[in-house]
Amino acid sequence: SEDGKPIPRKLIMQTTIHRPKLQIGKHSVDIFPYWMGLLVAGLLFGLVGAFTVLRDGLQVTGLSNRVPWGLWISIDLSSIAMGGSAFVFGVIVYLLRLKRFETIGKLAVLLGFLGYSTAGMVLLFDLGQPLRFWHPVVFWQPHSLLWEVTMCVVLYLTVLVAEMAPIVVEHPFFADHPLYKKFPIIKKAASAAKTIAHWLHKAGPALAIIGLTLSLLHQASLGATYSVISGRGVWFNQSAPVQFVLSAMSGGTALLFFLGVIVFRVMRPGTVEDSALYDVARLSGGVTLLLTYLRLWDWAVTNYYSFDRNISLQTEALNAVAPYSLSFWIGQALLPIIAGSVLLAAKSIRNFRYLMAFAVIPIFAAILMRWNYNFSGLIATPTYAPFTPTIIVNSYAPTWVEFSVAALVISYWLLMFSLAIRYLPFKAENER
Repeated sequence: SEDGKPIPRKLIMQTTIHRPKLQIGKHSVDIFPYWMGLLVAGLLFGLVGAFTVLRDGLQVTGLSNRVPWGLWISIDLSSIAMGGSAFVFGVIVYLLRLKRFETIGKLAVLLGFLGYSTAGMVLLFDLGQPLRFWHPVVFWQPHSLLWEVTMCVVLYLTVLVAEMAPIVVEHPFFADHPLYKKFPIIKKAASAAKTIAHWLHKAGPALAIIGLTLSLLHQASLGATYSVISGRGVWFNQSAPVQFVLSAMSGGTALLFFLGVIVFRVMRPGTVEDSALYDVARLSGGVTLLLTYLRLWDWAVTNYYSFDRNISLQTEALNAVAPYSLSFWIGQALLPIIAGSVLLAAKSIRNFRYLMAFAVIPIFAAILMRWNYNFSGLIATPTYAPFTPTIIVNSYAPTWVEFSVAALVISYWLLMFSLAIRYLPFKAENER
């Protein structure tokens, strides 16, 4: 250090960020600028589609009255699920007071914020009248599940912004910067931001309780949105609210472990103890097995212990146009059982490469579950004749505009995450 005193090893490991480089012969190339360029290109391509849909409306998409929800709403549901670790680790860090997970909890908050802000961006384009996005906040429809979901998402995103503020002000810019001398107003603004962030950090337990309540409400309501429609056999599922909650916990925590290894072992080695990362993997594995157990019982109750002709006909129609049943047995039953068992034994395996490979499976299963739920009841639609039901197989193909907007929101997620893990310190409270 400048005063001649040695810098503690822990502090060096905390502030030193290893940047991934590509080795080409004897030269090593920093891939970050090229990665940023690729994401900016994705954003620019996405903006073309965004402008088109805002100018011309939903007629430029492949959506119709028969299939009103498509690629965008599936991305929306998936991005919300991938932010599920935020409310889980809010409870672990602030309510259970397990401080060794504090740094990991900050990464979970980042994933939650990115997931919910991505969902908000998608919904803006999925609305028929995007300029009326504020209507649910003003014109209440308390008997609507979708209104309850909208309000919970809006409020929870506000909570996540409040939880993100203390993480952002950890950046060295808020401690000191040459601009402070030239522009005192910037120094005052930074000081005010630090003060606000300090109070928000003190309110962490209250924010955790509010976030947990809002998350459980809207995650369950997403499943209930489908399960209350008794006319749609493959949707009518009374355990869907619980499955949606557990699925978000399983996939979101698996994603947290996967990215946590990259952030805290590759880029910032030593910031988080390996045992803490193993515990995150074990938590994901346990929830994955619990979810799979529930899904298998749900299948047995629906298809083995009882018989519903409507469900049978819809399933046959779905299997005729897509591997619907196969995707369930492999993607949501067999592979999650294997992955959950491996992740649950993380402390015995002690191999991050293997664990990361198996952590991909709960992430994929959570996304697959939402895609299947969304499309199944729209592609295979029953008629309204109760005694002689017939199934109408609808078609849907996303247009380039839908893929363009999808590229926009995914590029946004990756860009914000890349910048955050490169520049935010993610310091624990006791390390400041």
